[in-house]
Amino acid sequence: MNTSFITLLAADEPGKIIGFGIDLPWDLLLQWLSLVVIIVILYKLLFKPVTEFLDKRKEGIAKTIDEAKGQKASALGLKANYEAKLTHIEEEASQILKDTRAKAMVREEEIINAAKEEAEAIKIKAIADMKLERERIKDELKKEMIEVSTLMAGKFIKSAIDETKHNEFIDEIIKEMGDVQWLN
Repeated sequence: MNTSFITLLAADEPGKIIGFGIDLPWDLLLQWLSLVVIIVILYKLLFKPVTEFLDKRKEGIAKTIDEAKGQKASALGLKANYEAKLTHIEEEASQILKDTRAKAMVREEEIINAAKEEAEAIKIKAIADMKLERERIKDELKKEMIEVSTLMAGKFIKSAIDETKHNEFIDEIIKEMGDVQWLN
């Protein structure tokens, strides 16, 4: 075999590259058969495992890409959800502000009404106090008038008025006091 291969490479005659002899077809057949056997052995030993490795790798990459697409879709969904929540939060904040303003207005009304009621109660109490004070002053004036009357009567008695003048004088004072009606 070696000789035919060498023969093929080195021609018997000088100047020729390939020498054709009877052994050449068998040598070529043997070389082709060896090449096929080597290819089959390499196919079995290397090609199948390499192909399987590449297929597994391809599947892994495809799976990773699919997972990445799924995660991207999930992330986009979350982003849309958060954006919707942000919009909703702004609406909620606006609604909370409206509610708070409405509550503040109600509370303001309650405070104003309570202040009006308190002012009215103070006013009523002041009027009642003024009436009581007026009555007290009237009573004091009555007492003073009685004292003055008593003093006057005492002075008239001292001056020795007769009984008829005394009665006329008392009737006159009572009449005057009745017309005044104690300073109503």
